[in-house]
Amino acid sequence: MFYSRSENSNGNKEELPLHLKKTECLASQFAKAFDEEIAGQWLGLFHDAGKASELFQDVLHHREHNVNHAAAGACLLYKMNSLIARVIYAHHDGLVWDIKDDLNCSFQISRSQDTQNGKRFAVSGQKEYMLLNQYMRNEIGIPKEYPVMIANESNSFYSTLFEMLHARVLLSCLADADYTASASHENEHVLEEVNGESLNSDKILENLENYRKNIISESTASSSVNSIREKVYSACLQAALQKPGIFTLTAPTGTGKTLALMAFAAAHAKQYQKRRVIIVLPYLSIISQNAKIYQEICGNVLEAHSMANYTEKTKQLSERWNAPVIITTSVKFFEVFFNSRPTDVRFLHNITNSVIVFDEAQSIPHNLVGTTMETMRMMCEKFKCTLLLSTATQPAFDIRKDIQFHPYEILPDSAIIYQKMKRVSVNWNLEFPLSWAAIAEQMSQQTSNCCVVNMKDHAHTLYQKLCELSDKSECFHISTDMCKAHREKILNEITKRLQKNLPCRLVSTSCIEAGVDLDFANMYRALAPLDAIIQCAGRCNRNGRNTGNMTVFIPDEKNLYPADTYENAANIIKLLNSRHPIDICDTSHIREYYEELYRQYGTDEPTLVKAIAEHDFQKVAQRYHFIPQSGANVLVPYTEKTELYETLIQEALEKGISKSWMKRAAPITVTSYYENKLDELCEKCFIHTKYGCEPVNGWYLLHDTRFYDEHTGLYFNNDSSLNTSI
Repeated sequence: MFYSRSENSNGNKEELPLHLKKTECLASQFAKAFDEEIAGQWLGLFHDAGKASELFQDVLHHREHNVNHAAAGACLLYKMNSLIARVIYAHHDGLVWDIKDDLNCSFQISRSQDTQNGKRFAVSGQKEYMLLNQYMRNEIGIPKEYPVMIANESNSFYSTLFEMLHARVLLSCLADADYTASASHENEHVLEEVNGESLNSDKILENLENYRKNIISESTASSSVNSIREKVYSACLQAALQKPGIFTLTAPTGTGKTLALMAFAAAHAKQYQKRRVIIVLPYLSIISQNAKIYQEICGNVLEAHSMANYTEKTKQLSERWNAPVIITTSVKFFEVFFNSRPTDVRFLHNITNSVIVFDEAQSIPHNLVGTTMETMRMMCEKFKCTLLLSTATQPAFDIRKDIQFHPYEILPDSAIIYQKMKRVSVNWNLEFPLSWAAIAEQMSQQTSNCCVVNMKDHAHTLYQKLCELSDKSECFHISTDMCKAHREKILNEITKRLQKNLPCRLVSTSCIEAGVDLDFANMYRALAPLDAIIQCAGRCNRNGRNTGNMTVFIPDEKNLYPADTYENAANIIKLLNSRHPIDICDTSHIREYYEELYRQYGTDEPTLVKAIAEHDFQKVAQRYHFIPQSGANVLVPYTEKTELYETLIQEALEKGISKSWMKRAAPITVTSYYENKLDELCEKCFIHTKYGCEPVNGWYLLHDTRFYDEHTGLYFNNDSSLNTSI
């Protein structure tokens, strides 16, 4: 008898046929969502075929180690279906395209030889493969049908992109099935515990209508604004009846898109039996506000992102994305399509046959647009998804030569709506740079204003200048140098002052440009990409009661932008402004901006494109990053959360940190880019392992309260390396 794993806590071993059958059942069930259940059967039955060997059984008895059992099943199936073979070969170590040499090696070498990476093959040589083939046929049984795979793309590059995506989706089915089946050996109820509820679209639509009625009854917006919001909502319900595919919703800020998007998703899921609704948002700062709204409407909403607070149940659901409504970030969502390891792609199969709503679609980095949008097209055409791209600044994706983009626009007359929603007059002050002192002087003469800048050190400098000219109690600062709890407190205070018409002057980075419901009379914006400028305008005269004013200016600074891509897009604004005055409510001007941007920067990152062309899964995973810059996490001594801070500091020093510690630390954690200061002024965190205490990369403790300011947050000095935007 061959076994799949060692004894569980009850002392029982799992027989190999039982594990293969359980994995087959689950993998087939998962792949059925995109009509490849037969492929799922083959994957499940053959993934651990190599365990039917004496060498692997010695591994279970701790007499052997470094044994490759994945090659055996892959070798048996390679001639029948090379893609399934590659997925089986990848189910422990990750996807590799060129496996033929390894499989030939496994089939031909003698028992005494090793593989190139130092592992021995569990099954080796023709004789052992003949015996394994007999075992699989006689003891396990093979599926009666051969898999019929999804048709490939015709163009060579897109064919490669699809082959890699197809492999990841199938690996996701196998990995999730294998992990779940393995867990059932210890806990027979595990499948019940890791499955979420089914999507109840009718209930969501009913709750949504009741929620809207309450919002309308309490609205302070003008009747014309409320009328437009009603039109957007109705259009989304009507569009939901259209056949699945790619949709766009192009509408200005303040038109009620948050509720309209959910109306489309729920109605479309009901019409076409989609399994779940996935809301993708670009920033963590937006998620908490939207999640609260959707939670009230939909009930059990799963937040899947780095700062989510999980229970044991929701933690398991987040690993598999098995929930009716999911809210996640663009980083979490898009990067799964380009990962290569089984643990990283586990939930990918649960995205298939879903309604995906991507809010703020313009936030896709323009050097990733082609690869990203073509992957999403394939998810719609090949894996039964529907994608809705929502934004106030719809990118002209059709201009790109590397994208096949033919969406259904929900608001074809959006140009009229933009003009009706015109609430802000923009002054383009781009001829001469303005000093921070000049901006502070202008702001000090007004009672309700906000200036959004591109860099954190710019925000710090302007805030100090403003406080010198105004009552400091009327001046506020917001950036991600402030922990979440600190930002929320400041935002609440600002909201109250604005509602009471009290003087309020805010200096902020771009972290308030989306998902923050603030309404200033005057705005200032350092020159930025057009989408950022329009988002900024959305914080001005938000409800259309007056005429708002916004000044776009170039700061008198040397270091103006956080990244080359940001600067490239900002320079397009200068070009357009030299041609004619820019109207941010004119959809033809928005399109002109994107046309020019894509003419000049209309290709993806060359190293990413090259890695895809070469079928190099690992390099693709390394090259595809929605946010290229990553910082370190710093636990900060925010005075309003002193008790939490002291508790976490004590635990970190005495016991080390853990994932649960990191979650509890989220409200008082700052992501910092002061790389040359953290090691000098902070203490590195550690974890306890079986080998002792080991430092944790990317986590620090700040003990010195001098470096966390009650107004501006974490700040060491005017370090020139601080080149971040939020």
